[in-house]
Amino acid sequence: MEAKIETPRLEKILKKIEGVADKKASMAILSMVLVEYKPPESYLHLISTDLEIGYKGKIFAELKGEKTSFCVPARKFYEIIKNFPEDEVYLIKEDNRLIIKDNQEKIVYNLAITDSEEFPSLPEFIEENAIEIPGKTLAELISETIFCTSKEESHFVLGGIYFETIKEQGILRAVASDGHRLVKLDREVIGIENVYFDEGFIVGRKAAKQMEEIAEDELIVKLGYINNYVVIWTPNSTFFARPIEGTYPDYKSVIPSSNKNILKVDRKLLIDALKRVSLVIPERFKPVTFDLKSDELILSSQEGELGKAKIKLSVQYEGKPLSINYNADYILDALEVMKSEEIEIKIGEERTPAIITGYRDEGFLYLVMPMVL
Repeated sequence: MEAKIETPRLEKILKKIEGVADKKASMAILSMVLVEYKPPESYLHLISTDLEIGYKGKIFAELKGEKTSFCVPARKFYEIIKNFPEDEVYLIKEDNRLIIKDNQEKIVYNLAITDSEEFPSLPEFIEENAIEIPGKTLAELISETIFCTSKEESHFVLGGIYFETIKEQGILRAVASDGHRLVKLDREVIGIENVYFDEGFIVGRKAAKQMEEIAEDELIVKLGYINNYVVIWTPNSTFFARPIEGTYPDYKSVIPSSNKNILKVDRKLLIDALKRVSLVIPERFKPVTFDLKSDELILSSQEGELGKAKIKLSVQYEGKPLSINYNADYILDALEVMKSEEIEIKIGEERTPAIITGYRDEGFLYLVMPMVL
């Protein structure tokens, strides 16, 4: 087999392949990319999996030779192409080697090939019962919620993003929480009332990151939930993932129906102030005290080995005077994915979660528990 391929296109698909392949696999074959050529097609097929998620992509190439399939290390293949200086790259399979070179052979790599028979067979999916969704919409549902997923192994079902449909409102919803905070994002999707994943599903962090990367490059993707797999189709690829098994907690029950103390503040001003106060907080949990009274917010740190910080901000505040503590990083994480110039924080009592929203962040709601020191 000989193939001539545009280097940027190959790099793009190999980046997705490398993200799926299992770098720490006990089975070496799972760190490989399966390369297939099926004459008379003008496409090279590239496939990777870690057995929980999988990616099948195809790329246009000038091809000649006989039908073939083989495996090469996904990471090394990607790194070579990522750093390849020419606009076109030549791939030549010779015996047990894949030769990667430029037209004039000033650059030549030889990668060892592994037999493709060891590569696991992957499920096939038919595009029925899938919904078309703008790539940007799906990417936003992930990028604006994934930061809130739990990294604790004991919080298994919280280690991913929960997707559900709100059919009566025509909405696809994404929810994430680590037990201390929660984010909910709604996006209108035309035709969502016709999909078949009524029960919702939980997409793990690794799979969600790959879904985001695929979706943000596409105008439209197709999303389906088929045979207990989450599946995305694009014109040149299929991505699938097993969801996290388990029942997602009843997140609606923890969202307060009314917090009467309302703080309105410039988002960037609050980001800067929280970062400055945090400079003298060595603790892992970054406690910052919010002292609130009419038209004033005082942010302060606890007295520590490095000293103490206090910053005053002019704000709009309606409610009773309050002194309440929050994890500064938890507040910052939400503010940095939001777009509104001014945000609103509805604050409850000492053990009641606060709700953060913004007028330019339609469908976005962030909930954070106060800290008890």
